[in-house]
Amino acid sequence: MEEKKNIRELAIQYFEGRILRQDEKLLFAYVGQSEENRATFRQWEKEWIASSISDSGTIGEWEILQRKIRTQEAIIPMLTVSKFRSSVWRQVAAVAAIVILTIGGTIGIWQISSSLKPETYFVCETPYGEKSKVVLSDGTVVWLNAGSTLKYSNKFNTANRKVELNGEGYFEVTKKEGATFIVQTHGYDVVVKGTKFDVSAYADDPFISTTLLEGSVELNYKGTPVMMSPGESIRLNVETGKFVRTQVNASQSKAWAENRIEFDHITLKELVAKLSRQYDVNIRLESESIGDKTFRISLRNRETIGEVMTALQEIIPITIERIDKDIYIRE
Repeated sequence: MEEKKNIRELAIQYFEGRILRQDEKLLFAYVGQSEENRATFRQWEKEWIASSISDSGTIGEWEILQRKIRTQEAIIPMLTVSKFRSSVWRQVAAVAAIVILTIGGTIGIWQISSSLKPETYFVCETPYGEKSKVVLSDGTVVWLNAGSTLKYSNKFNTANRKVELNGEGYFEVTKKEGATFIVQTHGYDVVVKGTKFDVSAYADDPFISTTLLEGSVELNYKGTPVMMSPGESIRLNVETGKFVRTQVNASQSKAWAENRIEFDHITLKELVAKLSRQYDVNIRLESESIGDKTFRISLRNRETIGEVMTALQEIIPITIERIDKDIYIRE
């Protein structure tokens, strides 16, 4: 009992960013021992978050805590703990200034900082099998799909309104006169003033796509502007640098944020990549030709991956074999 009490104190120190390196290792060892310990840690986390939010002095304390946060190097051990990363909110005292909400899962947030530089960065990460909602300090709402990260500076909404996206995000950007909102991806920047759009820019996908629901955006590709209108989707082939513009049912682009799977036209190869991230499974196609099959699918009841696979078999002639998290699709 005494040992558990001591571990709980270490957990609180960790949440507050003041834990010593050797104590941090002890905490990680405890969390990694069993599911029961991980559940206990998550409960302590929830209690600490609740107490931090209700504390009227949180905003002032956050400025002090910021100066104590360790550098990126100190964060690396946290990422090596099995099944631990997805539940950690690094420095959640920041919710007083930047609200982080999670729906259908958890979101990891930590700060990469240096005592030698005044500018620091927040990185929000959504694990596979989950999705998260982030409300930025300017009021902009961002939904992050499974396996996605969003990075932004502590100077966001003052010196700039830039965010860096790796993965998929649905944005509802708050309009602010004289302050352009920019989403940076590994292929191009999305420049907006106030609008609703979806960006899919996973590093392991061969393309980057942007779908515009409302307003107007401009894609900045190597200094060349590409304008978009509502109802359009533009896809960039990362390898060839070629753009393809299509008219689409734009509301489908945010279906994933509303627990729906809805596509009027999608290949099986593209769909299994999305499903693998969404459900945290490994879906493998046994042949290249089967991946080229196109079809329409609409599921709206938060179906399990098993139910999705059954629905696919009713749409196209395929055989499915599942072994734990591995799913094999054959003709």
